[in-house]
Amino acid sequence: MYDAELMAVATGAAGTLVAAITTSGVDKMRLKVAHFFRRGTPEQQRAAAQAVDDIAATLTSPSAEARELAANIWTRLIVQYLAEHCDAISEVGELAVPTPPASRVWNQHNTGTGTFIGGDVHGGLTFNYGGVPDGGR
Repeated sequence: MYDAELMAVATGAAGTLVAAITTSGVDKMRLKVAHFFRRGTPEQQRAAAQAVDDIAATLTSPSAEARELAANIWTRLIVQYLAEHCDAISEVGELAVPTPPASRVWNQHNTGTGTFIGGDVHGGLTFNYGGVPDGGR
């Protein structure tokens, strides 16, 4: 029997993981799941990879029942894995956190002559949002 804390951690991670598969995409979450289950047996790794694909297919038309079923599958997989690999409990948070979206960058370069406020303008602007700052560049 698993203790209540382990079940609570696994249940929370499973629900968030199901949501992340829906929002972040299957490919990104497949990589996270593979990294999390890296200490597992080949059978555990295959089961986790298959669960990502099965759940992604199930969630193409998401219903409350489909999300609950997916969360239950992940809870079982995570509990079994953590029971054998207790040191992985510190990584559960990383598994359940959705991957942030990629940065979007637009470049605008302005050149020209004529009447501008303050004279001629030469230069450009770079808008980078949704990503990590690049050190003031």
